[in-house]
Order: sequence, then C-alpha cells, then structure tokens
Amino acid sequence: MKFLLTNDDGIEAPGLRLLTQIAREFGEVVVVAPDGVRSGCGHQVTNDRPLALNNVRPGEFACDGTPADCTRLGLKQVASDVDWVLSGVNDGGNLGIDVYMSGTVAAVREAMLLGTPGIALSQYVGRKDSVDWPSRANLLRTVLTQLLQAPPPIESFWNVNFPIWEPSDPHPPIVECRLDLNRHDVRFESLDNRWHYRGIYRDRPRTGGHDVDVCFAGQIALTKLTIGG
Repeated sequence: MKFLLTNDDGIEAPGLRLLTQIAREFGEVVVVAPDGVRSGCGHQVTNDRPLALNNVRPGEFACDGTPADCTRLGLKQVASDVDWVLSGVNDGGNLGIDVYMSGTVAAVREAMLLGTPGIALSQYVGRKDSVDWPSRANLLRTVLTQLLQAPPPIESFWNVNFPIWEPSDPHPPIVECRLDLNRHDVRFESLDNRWHYRGIYRDRPRTGGHDVDVCFAGQIALTKLTIGG
C-alpha cells in the first residue's frame, strides 16, 4: 500500500513522526504536512494565493497552507497513486463536535471528497498532560492493522481517538461508536481587556456509548463519519 500522511500540528510534530514510522511498516509513505501549527483551522482551503511546497526530507514536504490544502496538493500533485490518506496523530482529542473545527479531521474529509479513503487519528490528553508518543506505537499499529483491511464505505471515513492510557495498563479495546453531537459549554473570562477561553474539555456533556463517552472511559473510540459528519 501507499499512504499520504498529513496533520494540523505541523510536519515536525511527534505524533506525525510516530505515524510515519508505523505507516512505513504497512507500505510506502509520502508526507505533505503544514510547515507550522494549523490546529483548529477546520476545513479551510487556500484559493487566494500560491502555496509553497518545500522538500524537507526524502518523500516529505512542508506546505504553507492548511491540512486540507496539504491533502489537495498531495493527491493532485505529489502522490496521486496513494491508497489511503492518514492524518495525525493529533496532540489532543477530536471527539464529538470537535470534528467540525479540526484540521486533522478536515484533511481526511477532503481526501474522501477527492475519492481516497482515509483515517483521522487523535490522542486525547488532559489539560496538563503530555503524551509519551513511543508508548503509543502498539496502539497505533493495532488500529491500522484492523482498519486497513477494509476501507470505509464510499462517502465516509474513519475518525479514531485514543484515550489517556499507561503502558502498564491492559490494551484498550477498539469500540465502534457514534459521534456525540452534544454542545460544548463554552465559557470566557475577561482579563486585561481580552477574552480568554475557559471551557473545560473533560466536563463536556456526553451521551453514553458515543465517542466522547467511550474515549473518556479509557477505550479507543472508532467512529465512521460521512459527508454530513
């Protein structure tokens, strides 16, 4: 198989480095990723200026556009013969209505719109936590082994969220679940004439058995998204 990899955390992000390492166990890898952080940019695309594409390593290109731009350039100009687009692994969850704001997810949604199957991959973390990325290698390998055997139905793609997990814990199960459409409790605090976001991700409303609840319960949340999702 041949893969196009991208993300919204930037080409040097450790989650993308891990994904590159593990994806190479399954086939050939081409990377087209943003040259810096584009987190939360959603499905924004660039049509009002030229895009720069710089070869930073063999088979790896940095783009000064968005994740969706990276997918477009990757599929149309760099590697039109790829079998899958993989996006991530994002440093932070992309659960529930996050998928509408996420650049990680938008990159794979764009792949689907262009006719290529894809998987968005994210690692949920607490506000003060950091990720031990090498310890996630086996989790990532297990998920890819399962999902690469069967592309999602046409007009859909996979969204995967890994839970908070310690290597000493049992391997978390992969649970296929629906997208949770509960709204965030959006809060702001005024300090020095500036509004600071104060929403608490962990306390967000959730529905039992849906992706937010599954991931927060320590399981790998696997959600099939469609054009409408």
